[in-house]
Amino acid sequence: MGVYLFSHSINAEIYKCSTSGRETKYQNSPCSENKQTEEKVNLPTLERKQITLKQLQGHYFMVGEINGAKSSFLIDTGASSIALPQALADQAHIVCSNQFVTMSTANGKVKACIAKVSKLSLSPFEFKNVEVLIHPNLDIPLLGMSVLQKFNIEQRNGEMHLLER
Repeated sequence: MGVYLFSHSINAEIYKCSTSGRETKYQNSPCSENKQTEEKVNLPTLERKQITLKQLQGHYFMVGEINGAKSSFLIDTGASSIALPQALADQAHIVCSNQFVTMSTANGKVKACIAKVSKLSLSPFEFKNVEVLIHPNLDIPLLGMSVLQKFNIEQRNGEMHLLER
């Protein structure tokens, strides 16, 4: 379950376009008028956080904390939300609301309750007030698209990269 963290740089260029009349304009594209002088201005490099996961037996897993309770999550891009086993919900002091949904799973339909998690940590990322489903027959927590959509996801060479948007 290798989880690696590193930063990815983004460089941005801005063009400073000046005319003989001392008018200066900053823009994202090269200067267009013939009477303008052009100077490229490099903005400071911005660092983006990234998580890199190694594939394990065809799946991706990552360690996180839900309300302070550590757990391994199975990355499931086919799941619309986060689904938690009842045991993890109990450990993390997550209480069901009075709302229930019927989920379609590989083993058929199951009734799950909706709950809110005050803090989900996927180091170095942290999410507050996250909606989850507590699933009575689940063995491992699923990290679905309700959180994954907050990342740019790249997959190559047996690795999945979750980049900060």
